[in-house]
Order: sequence, then C-alpha cells, then structure tokens
Amino acid sequence: MKAALLKEKGVLEVGDAPETFHDGWAVVETKAAGICGTELHILDGMFDPPHFPFVIGHEASGIVRSVPAGSAVKVGDRVAVYNMIGCGTCPWCLTGNEQICTNPVGQLGFSLDGTFRDALAVPVQNLIVLPEQVSFNDAALLSCGGMTAVHAVRLGAVSLGDTVIVDGVGGVGLMAIQVAYGAGARVLAIADSEAKAVLAREAGASDVVVLDAAGYAAIPERMFELTGGRGATHFIELVGSAESMVAGLRSLGRRGAFISIGYNGDDLTINPVELILSELRIFSSVAASRRDLETAVSLAAAGRLKTVVDTEYPLADVQTGLDRLRARAVSGRNIVVWD
Repeated sequence: MKAALLKEKGVLEVGDAPETFHDGWAVVETKAAGICGTELHILDGMFDPPHFPFVIGHEASGIVRSVPAGSAVKVGDRVAVYNMIGCGTCPWCLTGNEQICTNPVGQLGFSLDGTFRDALAVPVQNLIVLPEQVSFNDAALLSCGGMTAVHAVRLGAVSLGDTVIVDGVGGVGLMAIQVAYGAGARVLAIADSEAKAVLAREAGASDVVVLDAAGYAAIPERMFELTGGRGATHFIELVGSAESMVAGLRSLGRRGAFISIGYNGDDLTINPVELILSELRIFSSVAASRRDLETAVSLAAAGRLKTVVDTEYPLADVQTGLDRLRARAVSGRNIVVWD
C-alpha cells in the first residue's frame, strides 16, 4: 500500500509500505485523514518516532474491510477512528479516560504508524460507526479537532453564561468556538487575519480580536474591555507561544480557567502571584477520550458541529498541504482524501 513515510527528521516521502496488521484487530480502508499541526511538530523533531521510516498522521475515517468474528462493527461500516489505543485495564481506561492511559498500546501517528496510508488496523473498540449525515471528511476532522474541542470544554466545565476566549482560529479553534457556544457561553476569539475572523464569527464568536503590530501584549486590555472589566471565565489556548499563554492568563477574571491545548516548544513563565491573587486555575488538555469523539460525531450528525475544509489533497500531494499549514495559509483544515 501507499503511505506518507517520515524517512528521517524533516524528510517525508510518499511510497510503498507493507500491510502490517495485528491479529484480532479491525482493518479500515482509509477514506480521509486530516492534516494537523502535530504533523509539523513530528517533522521538526519535537517528538521522536519509534522508528524510521514512520507513517505520520493521527486522524482518519474510512470503511471497515475486516473485523474479528462476533464484532458489533461490520464489514462495510463507515467509521471514524479513535487514535489512542489504551491498555483497557488501568484505572484511567476503566473510567473512560483512555487519553491518559498509564500503559497504552500506543497512539496512531505518535508511537504507532499513523493514518496517512491506504489502510490501517486498530482494535474494534476504537471504531465509531458514522451516522449517514456525517461525511468521511467530517469524521476525520472530528477524530482530532472535534473531539479535542469537546474534551477541553468538558474539562473546563464551560456552562451557560460563561465567557470563553478561544485563541487560535484553526481547525481545533473553530471546533472549540462551536462547542463552547453550544454549551451556552459567550465566545470571544483571537485570530491572526481578517479572513479567519470571518470564520470565527460564522462559528459563533460574538467578537473577534485580530492581532496587529502590538501582538499579544494588547490582548488582556482588549479582553477586559469586551467583558466590561470582568475578564473571561475561560481561555482556551491553541497557539502555545510564550506571549499567547501569558496573555491568556492575564485575560481571565477571578477564578478563571486557562485550558492549555496548543504548544510549540515555548515555556510558560509567569509569577505565581498573578495566579494566586485571582485564584486562577490551569488545566492541561491532551486529545480526548473515546466518549468525546462519540459526542463530537453526535453533534455533527445533529448539525451542531461543522467542519471547515480548506483544500483536499491526494496522498501524493500531502507535502503541499503540510507546507501551506506551516505558512499559516490554511483556513480551517487541509485534508488527505482517497477515492
């Protein structure tokens, strides 16, 4: 089969790869796979793959090709693929928190070969059967951005009447705006272009601040103005720069919640007094549970969570999609598709 193979740090090639499947696992013919910023981190060596060559990609949807006997999922089912394969026996797995499993089998695109390939294998329990209203493109993007947004909003306990700032209007950011808005919050957004500001408003943001020459230094004052001097109840951080993280914490009101999702290698440096005086809370949010993906799929089926696809690429052109993402030239998400 064909796959996007990381041959060494920074070197990606689309070529032949063996079909290495596991006994007792389902096999899925890939139909769509989203292109995420995480792939850039892996290309840049922020994470070391377990081996070279390594198949990148961590979000996918497809058609079931084979399943073990007696499975509830059937051959021919359209499915989203949950990418974290937990041990199934630790306290976290047993309480529906597979994303923080203490002894995982692995995660597609991180410690296991990923989704930029013609077919992949996962345990049957990692497959979410899709309602007819949810397309393959939708399902692939829900399998990262959608479930991540649901998890972050749940983790921060966003509720009716809250004010949520979403920093970063990309694939995950647009989902987070919709989920927070759907939970009853007023949503403010921070974008790096007027084009992305339009997308943020369409997703449910009541106000959008477009970064200018002052950058993130001006964000806290602007956010306190927009909230009548109260500050936000939640700040969902998707950029991960030193400046954006500090600006986020300084944009919160009393007992505000900072929810960290994005990262780029920068450290967060802030005097503890700034946290203590307002009793600020910091949450770190990693991916999502299987339940979060199920919720994202259900919301999409009901028309309450919509994906934004910038461009579809065949697998052979995945590098173009990655290059445009690195250049911050993508509105929503790029996606790899198979006929």
